[in-house]
Amino acid sequence: MGHAMIQRRSDIEPLRAILHRAMVRYLPVKPSGFLLKTKGDPLPVIEARILSFGGARTLYKDRRPDCRSLDGVHSASHTGRRCTGCEDKNSCTSQVRVDLIVDARAYRLLLAHTSARNFLAYDGNLTAKQIPLDAPLHRLEVVNRGSWGEVRFSCEDA
Repeated sequence: MGHAMIQRRSDIEPLRAILHRAMVRYLPVKPSGFLLKTKGDPLPVIEARILSFGGARTLYKDRRPDCRSLDGVHSASHTGRRCTGCEDKNSCTSQVRVDLIVDARAYRLLLAHTSARNFLAYDGNLTAKQIPLDAPLHRLEVVNRGSWGEVRFSCEDA
């Protein structure tokens, strides 16, 4: 592994700045794959650059998002609402928010349960190998689990 791989990549910072100012598209995951706006059919595998990740929470009502927090602290959908004082907090789904670039477009991927666990294990593996998350091109694959799609992560360097 070369020295350039261990250093913080400065070329990713402008992408992060753009992402946080832009309207980000959510990347839906179906059992058959990812639904990119630029493609018609679901794609079972995509390649992406991961810019950042963090905690998130979503309150679902009738299988639709009713309230969402992109940091696990403040509601992004209800101004002034904080997760700590919310009466619905125990009904929220804990998630991992992953901001990424696919085909030169910014996307936000919200992962829960097994997919979130897969991502956190993947990030831990990269950290153990001293590979910055924003360095390699990542392969994201959807495994069909019947009614839902499990996301798995890999890259050539890991």
